[in-house]
Amino acid sequence: MKAVEFVRCSVGYTSPILRDLNLSVEMGEIVNFYGENGVGKTTILKAFVGAVSVWGEIRVFSRNLLEMKPIERVGYVSVLFAEVLRGEITVRRYLTLSPNSLWRELASEYGVDELLDRPLKALSSGQNRKVQLVRALSSSAPIIALDEPYSHLDEESRERLTEHIRYLNRKGKTFIITSHGPLGFGRPVRIPPV
Repeated sequence: MKAVEFVRCSVGYTSPILRDLNLSVEMGEIVNFYGENGVGKTTILKAFVGAVSVWGEIRVFSRNLLEMKPIERVGYVSVLFAEVLRGEITVRRYLTLSPNSLWRELASEYGVDELLDRPLKALSSGQNRKVQLVRALSSSAPIIALDEPYSHLDEESRERLTEHIRYLNRKGKTFIITSHGPLGFGRPVRIPPV
């Protein structure tokens, strides 16, 4: 079953950055979009949350993403962006917004449980990344899209992340992951320079 289909899909802002993407992502597959800065990797993921313009179609489980309400979209796709989160909200509050209690187990594994009462704005970029990963990986959405998830992580956390992705994938989760180079697992899809 196809989880995501990009059909003659172009994404961008006032004009397309990435043009004419035709690609199907099967349910339970890991796809790794990689390429240089500025080629549209993050922009593809921003299309899932309605933050960019889309020409063509993105289908999620055969439904046109553009016809879905924002609340429907997050039920299908959990997206983690590379930006650092800032704000007064505490780590605990941010994580409890996820309906899945898996966040407690992951928080312990990533050392985030020590940060629960701290505001997001007080975290280092590495701590912030771990908190975002815990939230994304604990989502009940069947598709998890991760924007450069390995950035700002130490080697031990990188290995743990790969283990979690593979574990959740074996449980049926579909992953779309962006990076600058091939990850060495999943299906690599190079996004060519503009």
